[in-house]
Amino acid sequence: MTLKNILLVLPILFIGITVPGCIHNYEPVISLISAEPNPVPQGGIVSLICNASDDDDSNMLKNESLIYAWFAAVGEIVSEDSDNTATWTAPQEPGKYSISCSVLDESDGLDIGTIEILVQ
Repeated sequence: MTLKNILLVLPILFIGITVPGCIHNYEPVISLISAEPNPVPQGGIVSLICNASDDDDSNMLKNESLIYAWFAAVGEIVSEDSDNTATWTAPQEPGKYSISCSVLDESDGLDIGTIEILVQ
């Protein structure tokens, strides 16, 4: 291989090696967790919504789906289809309770948010 051929091949190799590295996954970002009603009576039902986005720059990752998971140490939480909504049944004891939502993208990017709900 001549020096001229090597100089022609090097830029192609450089592009082939660096372009796949340009794909970068950004973690999802939770912008808001809402709870209605808040405060809630003892034993009441609260509707929860978690708003999140995933602003990946790469076209290959632009349309990643987000998976939502809800957590509550006290009371009963129900979320179907791993979506951004859930319902929480408040305990019979008054107090402040925390509910968390985690959002995971297909590349294992993660964000977790928490909201406090007052049970009266």
